[in-house]
Amino acid sequence: MHRKEDEVLWRVMVESVEPEYSFFQNFWSRATHMGEAIDSVLNDCVHVEIKHPIVSEADYVEFTSLPENAVRVKRSRVWYAPVRHYFPTRKAFVPPVGIIQSSKEGEHDYELIREGFSLSKTDDGIYEVEAAIERDKLFDTFVELMKSLPSIKVFWIKLAADWEKQNQEEFWTNENLNTAELIESFLTTHFNDTVANGYVALTTYSDVGQTNLTIDTHKTIKVLTKSPTIQQKMAGVLRGMGFEKMLEFHSLEYRFHHWHYRLTKTMSRTKLISALRKWGFNFWKSHKVEPENEQT
Repeated sequence: MHRKEDEVLWRVMVESVEPEYSFFQNFWSRATHMGEAIDSVLNDCVHVEIKHPIVSEADYVEFTSLPENAVRVKRSRVWYAPVRHYFPTRKAFVPPVGIIQSSKEGEHDYELIREGFSLSKTDDGIYEVEAAIERDKLFDTFVELMKSLPSIKVFWIKLAADWEKQNQEEFWTNENLNTAELIESFLTTHFNDTVANGYVALTTYSDVGQTNLTIDTHKTIKVLTKSPTIQQKMAGVLRGMGFEKMLEFHSLEYRFHHWHYRLTKTMSRTKLISALRKWGFNFWKSHKVEPENEQT
């Protein structure tokens, strides 16, 4: 099979969760970026009769590391291992689209990550809320928290510095997106290019308490406010949705090796910037950031 010059070989681990015993199976895909590889693998899982696949980790690997016994999916750039590894079914955190665990071991065990939130206060008097929410609940949780804000002044989008190795964070603002309903509608329409893009952070700002409500690039919900009342109100919303306050809070952001990615049929950084202008966003500011490995 002809290989494009900019293609990389990605190893993608897929889990199938069953009532008693689940299994994981390794796949490999040639692709130009991780999101493309993940999409290709998920699309081809039907050919090996995995009905509800969950991608649990991914990494890029050398082309020479493709095992000799790997089976290629017909007319595809995807291979799979013929062996499945079974284990007793257990509850595991399903990360939101846009961020994925690496196979490289971090300081903590992935099983420490559970849905929930933490409350804290900085030395500068900023009241914080941080919430780890699974894939299928993240957006609805963000919307409910937005609806609890007393007012909204502006909505902004941050583009990560390591997206396409620009080494530059960029902030784009839209003051016309000033209600929870308008922001929800906008994000629903452009979901894959915003909420599901691991290089994009989303912030709703309220003058009351100088409050920032954010889905960051790690797809963690964060609240920064000068108002203890708003902090407690946000905590009440999270409790009302069934989330618990955690004594020890863990997310992929902290001491877990991971990757950020975007889905296949989404815009490049340049095209998204052009679209933001058309959608009424204005350039606000940028920050130079020293280059780092995409894996954290």
